[in-house]
Amino acid sequence: MSVSDVGERRLIEYIWETLERDPNELLGAGLDDAVAKELAEGFVLVAHTDMWVEHTDLLPGMSWRLAGRKAVVANISDLAAKGAKPLGLLFSVGLPPEFPLESLRELVEGLSEGASEYGTHVLGGDLGESREVILAGSIFGVAHRERLMPRSGAQPGDLVAVTGLLGLTAVGFKILLEEYEAPGSVKAKAVESVYRPVARLKEGLALAGCGAVTASMDISDGLAVSLNQMAEASGVSITLEKLPIAEEARFFAERHRLDLEELTLYEGGEEYELLVAVRPGMWSEAVKAVKNVGGSLYKIGVVCEGSGVYKADGSKVEAKGWEHLRRTVG
Repeated sequence: MSVSDVGERRLIEYIWETLERDPNELLGAGLDDAVAKELAEGFVLVAHTDMWVEHTDLLPGMSWRLAGRKAVVANISDLAAKGAKPLGLLFSVGLPPEFPLESLRELVEGLSEGASEYGTHVLGGDLGESREVILAGSIFGVAHRERLMPRSGAQPGDLVAVTGLLGLTAVGFKILLEEYEAPGSVKAKAVESVYRPVARLKEGLALAGCGAVTASMDISDGLAVSLNQMAEASGVSITLEKLPIAEEARFFAERHRLDLEELTLYEGGEEYELLVAVRPGMWSEAVKAVKNVGGSLYKIGVVCEGSGVYKADGSKVEAKGWEHLRRTVG
């Protein structure tokens, strides 16, 4: 048996069954999520790491500058989901010996651009030889202890919401990886969504500040997977009521006779929107906090007792989507 027979999510469980855990870590998270430890009274250090690998993450037509920026955004997004302000990043970079110097310059410019966009810096890292380009980023941030947003705190009655319209990245992947056609404006917006994703840092900090959120994570692995991860971590079930879908995704699904809901749930990912559970009595405060920083908050469902994720008609939303180290999606 090899790692590809098991898949990323089971491997994460296996690793944490083997490692000794730090009893003072606050989020109880680990691989594929941020971790936090107390710095001083009232403040915690939040850290996360994310890896970008050429053969799985370099999309057709994507420049090295865009690749570098996206590697930063992936790290920023997980801090945003915890309500932490970035302090800085470290990157270990693996390069093939024949990698062009000009391409390296573009890659580093992308790292710098991404960090600057979110008010932080790449502080250093390491450089080594590899068979393909690898960007292993680590990010560090700070948050108020009482404002830290875990993924495991959702309670029955909480409202489930996301910070943006969904479906565009699913369309972008269809266009870039499966050669689907789309009109120029639809193609441009969909491809831009996967080339230049946005981390919802301002929204995350605003939500943490208002104290309305009980659980939070980003949906970089796809909406269906993320909903199931939040439900499992919190020991609850989630009923999905309505999806806020971008008009371009609606048009694309209709044009190609695709199931729009299935497309949005299972074929997206890398949207970097925040998925949050909000105290029902503080919904208006959460909406206002996000609006004040130029964002939006869309209610998509409700937290219930039980386990799993379900549509309004009672059908189950499976934890299917992209998974590293697995030959098939699922």
